[in-house]
Amino acid sequence: MNVDLLFFEPGFEKKEKFINDQEKFEEYISTHSYEGKSNELLFLPASMSLNNNKTLLIGSEDISQNNKELLELGYSIGNKLKQDCNLNILNFQGETEPIVLGILLSQYNFDKYQSDKKEMVEISFNDSLESESSLDKRDSLFWVKDLINTPAFDRSPEYFIEEVEKITSDKDIEVEVHNKDWLEKNNFGGVLGVAQGSERKPYFLIGSYKPDAEIQIALIGKGVLFDSGGLSLKSPSGMETMKTDMSGAATAWGAISLLAKNNIDVGLTVYTPLVENMPSGSAIRPGDVLTTRNGKTIEVLNTDAEGRLIMADALAYAAEKKPNMICDVATLTGAAVAALGLDVGALFSNDSELESLFMRSCEKSLESYHPLPLYENYKKLIESDIADMKNTGGRYGGAITAALILEEFINDCKWIHLDIAGPARSDNRKGATGFGVLSLYEFFKTLSTDLPENFQL
Repeated sequence: MNVDLLFFEPGFEKKEKFINDQEKFEEYISTHSYEGKSNELLFLPASMSLNNNKTLLIGSEDISQNNKELLELGYSIGNKLKQDCNLNILNFQGETEPIVLGILLSQYNFDKYQSDKKEMVEISFNDSLESESSLDKRDSLFWVKDLINTPAFDRSPEYFIEEVEKITSDKDIEVEVHNKDWLEKNNFGGVLGVAQGSERKPYFLIGSYKPDAEIQIALIGKGVLFDSGGLSLKSPSGMETMKTDMSGAATAWGAISLLAKNNIDVGLTVYTPLVENMPSGSAIRPGDVLTTRNGKTIEVLNTDAEGRLIMADALAYAAEKKPNMICDVATLTGAAVAALGLDVGALFSNDSELESLFMRSCEKSLESYHPLPLYENYKKLIESDIADMKNTGGRYGGAITAALILEEFINDCKWIHLDIAGPARSDNRKGATGFGVLSLYEFFKTLSTDLPENFQL
């Protein structure tokens, strides 16, 4: 079925170019109390169309050219489509790619564990709208969301590895899988400490793309496959979304896959520690001290502040390779959610120019971030009496103190830290959102093709 998308506003002009019977059209929209307000949608019968196609009337009063709002409009359009169709936009003069992407993403459904499967609506676009870029983004985001939404019972470290190997098998990405023995030999005390309460063994994954490119970036993703809090046990309600605590790791692999799919000329190495944080007789205890990859020690006062422990090892290991910059992404702190809510990620950086460049890239990514400070005075909050630092700075400023801990392991590299604890599992849409993939992709693409004059990595 062909469906035309017709943008309507009050005083709709030139409708004779699309509608064959003006009088019936006016009567129809009046009967349905249609006013053409922003995002107001109404199907017209095919008999009214000059093309003889079913037409979706889209209210465009005060429609914004903001890409994020156009993406949301695409979601609304996609949710209106209940059967297979080929879409054509008749009269929209702005940027169509965000709308197309929103339509594609609206079709996501995770029904693996449901007995009644929802039939997938197949949507295609006419040649002028077809976008390989949008299709690639959809495929990457759907993979990330599927992986995050999979229950932790089924998503063992080995399952995660298998899914990574599937998404990278047809791309120029070399994957290394390291087990517990390798972690012990290489002094990954943070990873081993967090993992030791679980019967499932830890792993460390490395993915390399274009290792000979001029610009080399390290990307670390937090891979806590389930976070019970350890002996500092979360409440039952606090655990409900903790299968998603590996969103950073999934995001990192989604980003490198999308980068390779589009052959972007930048080198990227992904590092993802994979662990479960579980309570048991072998779990780390509050008061224990862990020695990390770079030799720094961390006093563990709260076993539920575990992400920074595994990220510390990964950051230190990545820094040894001397990349041009380090980026990490993690569902790290509830404090970031308290500060910025469910739609906005927290951004930290030790380089103001790099921070600005990332924020500009996000305008293309359709994701929202807000910079937070690496407030040096808060370092006193993470001082320990018996170790180099402790893993929590107390109740206030938790996103900042967590970032300050991570900063201790980057060895003076240029660095961006993304805390996506809110938007990675937003309540606005069921389950995982895939937040972070598009912003990282657009940022890395900018680094490869569109660096500002005099900007140095």
